[in-house]
Parts: sequence; structure tokens; C-alpha cells
Amino acid sequence: MKNFDIIIIGAGPGGSFAAKTAAENGYSSCILEKEELSDNGRYKACGGAIAWELVEEIDYPEEKIARVIESLELHHVDGETYSKKGKGGVVWRSTFDKFLTDMAVDSGALLKEEEPMINVEQKNGSYVVTTNKDKYSAKYVIAADGVNSPTLKLLNWPFFASEDIILTITEERKTTISSIDKHLGSDSVHLFFGIKNLITVGYAWLFPKEDKITVGWGNQINLVKNSREEFKKFTGLPFVNQVLQNSTLEIFKPHLIPVGLRSKLYEDNVFAVGDAGGIVDPISGKGIPYAMMSGQIAIETIKTCEEKDKLDRLGKIYEKSLDRNFLKVLKAKRIARDKIFQSDENLKKFLKLWENYRSSQIVMGKLMD
Repeated sequence: MKNFDIIIIGAGPGGSFAAKTAAENGYSSCILEKEELSDNGRYKACGGAIAWELVEEIDYPEEKIARVIESLELHHVDGETYSKKGKGGVVWRSTFDKFLTDMAVDSGALLKEEEPMINVEQKNGSYVVTTNKDKYSAKYVIAADGVNSPTLKLLNWPFFASEDIILTITEERKTTISSIDKHLGSDSVHLFFGIKNLITVGYAWLFPKEDKITVGWGNQINLVKNSREEFKKFTGLPFVNQVLQNSTLEIFKPHLIPVGLRSKLYEDNVFAVGDAGGIVDPISGKGIPYAMMSGQIAIETIKTCEEKDKLDRLGKIYEKSLDRNFLKVLKAKRIARDKIFQSDENLKKFLKLWENYRSSQIVMGKLMD
């Protein structure tokens, strides 16, 4: 049995940032990852757009960015278009996640790759985690293993409500840089909306990465009737069809994204971070920065409660800290999301506002009212 203070399950942004924070605060920590990590390793179905502020915050090397972007182009199928200016980057998640995990290891965390978690159980005040290769024990567990979280499933945590889950389909299509620059622009990503004529509650996207395009579609899962046909409806749009002409399909993958919180984020020394807790922007689907912050906050909560002898308040302090940093806004966005997707009129009003304001400013400033 290998003993640690904290076991982190999942080496995505949430898990890696939790491990980094743990190591920096003197905790022994171990990341258990089911796949092998490398710059061209495990594939993660994700558009991969990140704000430039995040690039600068973690000093992410520009040569690892698949494409630098300067605008978000918003298309409504009725023909109206909107343009939101702002610098960002589009990254391959394999490369980005490997960078974050290397940061955690450099800080002192232990990484165990190709060790899927098979079982987790509480014994004598600690958790025993069994993988395909070994057994580990720790006082605390960070569940950073995605929306389907095998960790939380084994611990009998409730799953998300169907209206809080988006079913997505992602394709990776190879084309040419010149074709992308001609049809999409050299520095733009594109989102597509339309409640009546495209997607009931969600959107579709084209995110260029070097000589490839991430093609995505996502709709609230309980409203999906035939996902493949609905995805084809998007790729059949004249603009999209032209963009994808002569491209080659390399990957096709369905995936779930949470757009609402789990009914609990903490129980008995187990913390849910990132997608495992539903800590995602309910309007845009952005999850990377919230995963990283929630992983960091989970560890900081442990440290604060241990130092102040308030371990009985771990859950309350964790959620209060999340609220103070960003969760209060995400909860408000979840309520606003229903209003935005109530009608195409509301949706267009939001898209028009989104050109010049952050979505948080629109929601918290009640600009839709």
C-alpha cells in the first residue's frame, strides 16, 4: 500500500492544478491517470479555445498553441452574424494537459500513467484506491475524472439532471492552412446558433488548429432525437459545407459536457472539481479555467481547514470559496441560459450584447432584462 496525503484521480486541468497546489503546500500527492500522457497522446474531444489571460498566467509557450485567434465569429442560421473581438489561443488538449501535468510533477507531485482506477472505498478514516497495477491510500480524494466520474459513481454520488447535460459530437478534419485562412480567416473561431432551425439548446462550432478543424455540435441531451442527423444538419449548412470541402475525417467522437452543478461538490473528504462537479460555464461550455481554479481551491480549502481546525466545515468552506471566486456567476448563468434559449429573439439579443460585453457582465448586470 502506497500512502499519500491526497490522491487525485484524473490528469486533466483540474487534477493537474490540484496536484501542483498540493505539492507547493507540502502535501504528498499522487495523480492517477488511466491513459498515457504526451504532446500527441490521449485525445480529448474539446474545442480547446483559451483566453490569452490564461496563456500569460501559466506562461504557456506560444509554439505549443495550435492557432492564435483575435475574434469569435457568431452566426445565426437566419443569416445574422456578430463578431466578438478578443485575443485567445486554440490548443490541442493532449499538449495542454501534458504541460499542466509536467508543472505538477516539477512541483513535487507523483504521476502514475496508464493506471485506471478500478475501485475506491473508505476504510478506517482513509480512502483506498485500487488501480490495475497497485493500491494507494490517502486521507483526501480529488475527483477530477470528468463528467462521468467513475470515482463519484463508485461512491454513489448522484449523477446530473438531464437538463444539465449537453451531448456533443466532435470531428477532427484535416485540410490545408490555405483553405482555413480563405474560408474561416487566419485568426477566427466560429460558433453557430439557431433554436428553431439548428440546435434547440446549444450551438455548433468550427475551431481551426493549424491544418485541421475541430468540428463540433452540442445540444441538451434530453432534447436530442437523432444526434447524427442533427449533426449532419449543421455540416450541411452552405457555409460549413464549403469550409469542409476536400477535408478528411480523422476522428469522430461523442462526448458529454455538464452545464449545471452536481447536487453536491463535497462529501467525506472527497472533492469534485472541473467537469466531475459540473463546474463549467453553462452558456459557453468553457471549462478549462474553472477546472484549474476548482482544483486549486480544493487544496487551499484543505490547508485552511487543517490550519484552523475546521475539518468539519470542509464542504461549506469549499463551496463558499468557489462562490466567491466564480461559482456564484456560473449559477446565475445557468438560470440565464434558460431565458437566452427560450426564443431566437432572446438568443439574438444575447449574441448582440456578447459582441461588446463578457457573458458575466450581461448576466450579472441584467442587460437582457
